[in-house]
Amino acid sequence: LRVAAVLPELGQQLIEHAGLSARDVTECVADYQQQLTMLDADIVALLAPIEAEQRLLVTSHDSLGYFADRYGFEVIGTVIPAPSGLAETNPAQLEQLATLIEEEGVAAIFADSKHSSDDADALAEHLGDVGVVTLLSGTLGEPGSGADTYLGMLRNNATLIAEGLG
Repeated sequence: LRVAAVLPELGQQLIEHAGLSARDVTECVADYQQQLTMLDADIVALLAPIEAEQRLLVTSHDSLGYFADRYGFEVIGTVIPAPSGLAETNPAQLEQLATLIEEEGVAAIFADSKHSSDDADALAEHLGDVGVVTLLSGTLGEPGSGADTYLGMLRNNATLIAEGLG
């Protein structure tokens, strides 16, 4: 929905600075906004069966804040607490996170496809009954994967989250 909200301004900039047809851009913007709105409704329906107490996310990096805000989830912890890919975990922080995961009954750690999942994998192995689910973040899937468009990537990630927590 955030992307849908900025499309009119983006379209206007394309008309003014790239010389594109105002009619074509306006039609394209309206069509894509409709697709995004429909996808949002599909994601709401897909996630609806997840109970409130299961709507807890643990991620490898802090990458699901907007998703959590929009769909009623809470990010309760990250394996690597800093947003930089250069940040490192420490044993005490991982043990605290492991305790939190156990206390809250979190079923999955959601790893970011752009970064190594080694620490998330090690934490899941330490816990024993927690899975690691890799989500596309800041990238699209391979051509033909179904996640090779922005819409497909969003649907793919929501489906993986629903499956990981379900």
